Amino acid sequence: MYSFLFAKTRSLLVVGGLVLATACQKHTQYEEGGDNNLLPSPRPIGKLVTVTVHPDQEGVPVPPAFPGFSYEAGLLTDSTYMIPSNTVLIRLMKNLGNGMLRIGGNSSDNIVWSPWPRHAETGRDSLTANDIDRFSEFAKALGWPVIFGLNLGMYDTSRAVSEAICVSKSLGALLAGFQNGNEVEDYGLMGVRPLPWETKHFHREWGQYFSAVRRALPNSSFAGPDISHNPAWVSSFASEKHANVQFLDAHYYRAGPSRLRSITYDTLLSWDPALSTYLTTFYNSGRPYNLPYRITECNSIWDYGKSGVSDVFASALWALDFMYMVLEFKGQGVNFHAGQGFYSPIDKVHETFVAKPEYYAMLAFHAGARGKLVPVDVNRGLPIARAYACLEGKVEYVTLINKEKTQDIAFNIQPGLNAAFAEVLPLSAPSLAAKTGVNFAGSAVDAAGGFTPGQGARYLPNRGNFIVNVPAGSAAVVIIR
Repeated sequence: MYSFLFAKTRSLLVVGGLVLATACQKHTQYEEGGDNNLLPSPRPIGKLVTVTVHPDQEGVPVPPAFPGFSYEAGLLTDSTYMIPSNTVLIRLMKNLGNGMLRIGGNSSDNIVWSPWPRHAETGRDSLTANDIDRFSEFAKALGWPVIFGLNLGMYDTSRAVSEAICVSKSLGALLAGFQNGNEVEDYGLMGVRPLPWETKHFHREWGQYFSAVRRALPNSSFAGPDISHNPAWVSSFASEKHANVQFLDAHYYRAGPSRLRSITYDTLLSWDPALSTYLTTFYNSGRPYNLPYRITECNSIWDYGKSGVSDVFASALWALDFMYMVLEFKGQGVNFHAGQGFYSPIDKVHETFVAKPEYYAMLAFHAGARGKLVPVDVNRGLPIARAYACLEGKVEYVTLINKEKTQDIAFNIQPGLNAAFAEVLPLSAPSLAAKTGVNFAGSAVDAAGGFTPGQGARYLPNRGNFIVNVPAGSAAVVIIR
């Protein structure tokens, strides 16, 4: 089993007593090298926004395995998807560094576990040991830990124990933990349980699953409550079950359902007033018990996403900002729901896997989220000009996000350290509505799933500061050395 150690100064991921690489290690594909030609500081273009970095102040360590994907349990019955021979999919994920997989979704509360091979007459309504073993080989080829959701919707403790034993045996050390149920606060509204369905009812059933699985697997780990939107259930669960879980988890979608005509890509560009309150509740719920939290299912628009919104470049700017917001509020990671729908960061098209706009946001986060997130002051002048800074050693990584549709922004970075130059790695596309043509650091993902970032333009400081021009509807990662 994976165990998670969270300290004030650093985060380590431990497997069987061995320390794995953390998010603080060097990411060699972005290290200094090559042409060292330095350009003079450019003149500002657009609205001037000052970003003051405070590298000397206490920061938030970037956790290991921060990025991740969430998949429907029903997808495991597809013998062509998450299999070790799908090297393109594996390579696309490995481009993001250390991450985490989550198996759950609505189908995890609908699909029936069967310890026997699937027969033709059962179709894909059952999950078998063969499905689990095939997925385990994929996870082992990838090397990412897995959170696995047990079916609480169709309540059956003996069946849950049988499934848990199979998953534990098959995944081995890659099993990060179990979840009991999916979006559990909605069981009453969905007809999964009779009304009233309240936290006390969920806690009782969750506890029965926990006790039954623990009797069979004494060292098994758990997370919960895996709610969809109601933070009060997180607070209640943390108070009731904190001794039985390794971390808290929940979901987040910016808006939905997808059928609403009012939802456009402007929805993703606008400020999200509810997010900071939502994340603060999760952090505060676990804090008395030293319990971290993770967003184990998230994306732009719920109900499979919306064409022209979830699959365009605007979604990449939203996703990049969202990941940093979760990090800023001390979350341990995010799992973008994937595998189907318009919002999937990696999509299967004509039997091959392709990177969608949100995937490029994950690449940019991987390039810029190093060491620890440190405080910044942003004299915005614009309400949706966003800036985040990380410090690793003596190198600053500043991520700049311009969600404005027509306004270019000239970010004036005051780095707070004596720097020789800044390298700019743009995240861009032909337009905010573009579904293709996205690139990061001057490069795009190739047909084999490979990604080799180019070297960005390198600029000299001007009186110790750096001007970085970020066109409307784009972003950039700035490496300051």
